[in-house]
Amino acid sequence: MDFYKKLLIMAFLLAGFTACKDAWEDHTDQNDQALTKNLMQEISSNSRLTRFHDLLVKTGLNQVLESSKTFTVWAPTNEALQNVDQNILNNPERLKQFVSNHISYQQYFSHTPLPATNQIKTLSGKNVLWNKANATVESAKIEEANKYTANGVLHIVGAPLTPKMNSWEFLTSTNLSPRQKAYMQSLDERVFVDSLAVQTGVDPATGRPVYDPATGFVQQNQFFQRVYNLANEDSVYTFIMLTDEAYSAEFSRFQKFFSTSTTDSTNALTNWAVTKDLAFRGAFTKETLPPTLVSRSGVQVQIDKSAVVREERTSNGMVLVVNKLTVANQEKIKPIRVEGESIFDIRALRLSHPDKAGNVSVQTRRSGTSGENYRYLRATGHGVSGLWLRYVIPNVNSTKYKVYWSVINDFQADPFNQRIVLGTLDATAFPYKAVAASTLPVREELGEYTAAKYGNLNAFLRSALSTTNALNPLTLDYLELVPVF
Repeated sequence: MDFYKKLLIMAFLLAGFTACKDAWEDHTDQNDQALTKNLMQEISSNSRLTRFHDLLVKTGLNQVLESSKTFTVWAPTNEALQNVDQNILNNPERLKQFVSNHISYQQYFSHTPLPATNQIKTLSGKNVLWNKANATVESAKIEEANKYTANGVLHIVGAPLTPKMNSWEFLTSTNLSPRQKAYMQSLDERVFVDSLAVQTGVDPATGRPVYDPATGFVQQNQFFQRVYNLANEDSVYTFIMLTDEAYSAEFSRFQKFFSTSTTDSTNALTNWAVTKDLAFRGAFTKETLPPTLVSRSGVQVQIDKSAVVREERTSNGMVLVVNKLTVANQEKIKPIRVEGESIFDIRALRLSHPDKAGNVSVQTRRSGTSGENYRYLRATGHGVSGLWLRYVIPNVNSTKYKVYWSVINDFQADPFNQRIVLGTLDATAFPYKAVAASTLPVREELGEYTAAKYGNLNAFLRSALSTTNALNPLTLDYLELVPVF
């Protein structure tokens, strides 16, 4: 009896194996058939894609899809291509960019992991956004997915993937933010790069290379260099475009902090202060805006969603057109701290008596509370009445500041007097102040100072008017200017 049971089980297993083998062979046959065609052949054999086929041939991109490299193609149906802009179809350069925007290197199946941005670079140089949850590429519905071939994968889509402008192209081609657009375009500059120039000889007088004057020049934009390159297709940004009303309001609010001796320089500084904090990493729509955006310079910007009057997805992110902006004064007008030891290496150039540079030193101490090291500058044993060190504080805004210093006297038991002088050496705003013996730095408020003009500010650390060394030391951990609003 057991023998017959075993025989029956073996028969069932053999039948199952044979059925599985037949199914796998059928599957393999289908795979093998798909792998005998390249992408161009697959497109050519599909009656729904004849228009796209003709565009590939017209632009020469059929040869690309016949090559051995691997591609992903999103092919629009004939119906989808019925209403393509004639300006695209009649312009060979634009047509090639249009068709290239449907082709990407590498294979992207519906189950393939995508970059974190969900954006895929196409042969046009632009990016397309694949929303797997909605089964769309850009706004085109994927009607048939994952048709694999010998050199890639084909997806059939229900709408054309017209190349989008990048954020910079959108700014410059629209008139939604005339003031901002004019200023940002004014930041274009022509720069000479010797590595790109053609050398024609050597100047016998100087030994320097001589270059062909028609070579080596490139166009740059200061915003691209100092903030973000809004034309870069390889990064994703949210870019804020302000309506003229919003831009003028921000300009008027911050202009007083950048007052100079000329209207042109005041305007240039204010324009930069307004504009530099309008681009952010990442792509945010009106609905996904976080409560606070942080610019490259660390400025926190709040945007009321109700102030967004238009949103535009670009090939490298999002553009939000905004009619009101909220940036606190203290975000753009920051406290300024100057470390006492910062001028040590150039102390001979900043001393009233350069021959006393050897009497100036930098001391290193460990904080008893934080356990971290800190450094401070001191000058001792110089024997000069009224010895001073000059600090140059850059980019001081034209506003009122509270002035603080942090000082330490851990080198003698007796106090001594010193003072800070801002502006000119004969200024008397801050009197001499006693520095008592201490083991840790002591932060003290010295008073208020109003900078009338934006720019560099001289700060003199001056010793007591005595030649007695116990009475005329200098010490400084740091000097800080805190804006008062």
